[in-house]
Amino acid sequence: MTDEIFIQNLKEKHGQILKLTSDDQSITAYCKKPTFEIYLKYQNLYKDNPHEAILFLFKECLLEKENYNDEFMLASGNSIIEMIKKDSEFTINATPQKDEFKKSAALIRYAFQVDPYKFPMDEFYKLLEEALWLQKHIDNRMENTMMAAFAKTFSN
Repeated sequence: MTDEIFIQNLKEKHGQILKLTSDDQSITAYCKKPTFEIYLKYQNLYKDNPHEAILFLFKECLLEKENYNDEFMLASGNSIIEMIKKDSEFTINATPQKDEFKKSAALIRYAFQVDPYKFPMDEFYKLLEEALWLQKHIDNRMENTMMAAFAKTFSN
């Protein structure tokens, strides 16, 4: 019962919680989804040292500071990365470059007046999807307005 209360308190504080367990179920860790800011730091670290980057990602997402062995931290970090890949599957380019992330962040910031770097990755991609829809809707509306204006102008 206390475990359920503990998990509920974590959910209230951090939103969606990831429960990561070892293959033999002997080790359990609770993590939050990484924010976009954490993910960008992970990407920068990954260029120089992939091993350290994955450990960084795990430690940043970890909700309860305990000592875990490297094997578990790497496996958990890889699980978090796989989750991020699933969150970003809708995008045109499955492996966006840093510049594309900045463009996406700018679009979210413009459309919703929020700081996109503070959102968990799944929320970031949901907002991006909505911002892209809004942009397409505005473009279609403008195109229809222009067609109507041309038709009215040249029909006389």
